[in-house]
Amino acid sequence: MPVWAKIVIGILVAFIVLGAVGYGVFSYNYGKIYVKDTGNEKVQKEYFDEDAGIEDLKEIDPDKIRLDSAKEITTSKDVVNILVCGEESIFGGRGRTDSIMIATVNRKDNALRLTSIMRDTYVKIPGFSDNKINAAYHNGGMKTLIKTIHKNFGIDVDGYVLVNFKSFQKVIDALDGVDIKLAQDEVEYLNKTNYISKKSNRTLHEGMNHLNGNQALGYARIRYVQKDGQYGDFARTLRHRTVMSAIYKKLMDKSALELIAMVPKLMPLVKTNIDKADLVNYLYQGVEVRSKNSKLETLNVPVAGAYQITRVRRMSVVLPDSLDKNVKAMQSFIYGSALGKEDSKGADISIGQ
Repeated sequence: MPVWAKIVIGILVAFIVLGAVGYGVFSYNYGKIYVKDTGNEKVQKEYFDEDAGIEDLKEIDPDKIRLDSAKEITTSKDVVNILVCGEESIFGGRGRTDSIMIATVNRKDNALRLTSIMRDTYVKIPGFSDNKINAAYHNGGMKTLIKTIHKNFGIDVDGYVLVNFKSFQKVIDALDGVDIKLAQDEVEYLNKTNYISKKSNRTLHEGMNHLNGNQALGYARIRYVQKDGQYGDFARTLRHRTVMSAIYKKLMDKSALELIAMVPKLMPLVKTNIDKADLVNYLYQGVEVRSKNSKLETLNVPVAGAYQITRVRRMSVVLPDSLDKNVKAMQSFIYGSALGKEDSKGADISIGQ
């Protein structure tokens, strides 16, 4: 046999062996993936916040706020949207989603995008009274929250992932922590409050820190320390995106097979309605887009110049003003050129006299 033929055969055999090993690794880890059943979410009594220190805010009669709905749900075969939520349930039972984000894989624009919806955003909740969006999950579960996003923003949701305080910490620890840069006022706040519940972890310093799960949770919960000129829940949602960006950087260099190998360790820590086949498909799509554009783009909703902070009942709320502006900005950001049209169909909000 000629030398060149031996070389070709050797290369082919190597490819076959590597392919078989890769398939074996994939099959082994795919078989270990466990998806938690999230059905049977019962309706709970409606919950309304009672915020203190809001006397200076203008009060608006809820009966004089007209919340119109998005006219349609925008979908695209080139865009995958995963709703990522953090549940705060301090007193037991189903709590509220104080972190609401949409992670997007846009193959049309080769873009990875992350949209934060502020928890105090005042919206129409199907089947319930108008309220802060974080009450939707408490009232009717994830199905109600997804319907709320459909109705108000017209954004399609392909699946969701839900974590609580405990599971969030475990996810971060399973990733061996995340690197986040802290300002001095953030350090002082975290090192002296119970936002970091374990006193032994209150050892942070100004600059870059490698945070474990308990420390990262404390950081993500900060409201009362400004960040990059943002305050209150605006600062907190910015920190949510900072944590997600840190997780993304942690995973950025991993191949699809390596990510799939991590899934069996992470999935038991979360609740989701994404089945195994779709999960693997979404991971491959994300890796494909990342190979062309590794930047993670972010957006906060309501967007700048399109909201007012006011008082409804005894709650401080972020009232979209107008909702139509927010819908168009959100749909343009998430779908981009996949919209296939200049104008997305939005919604209007008006306040009666």
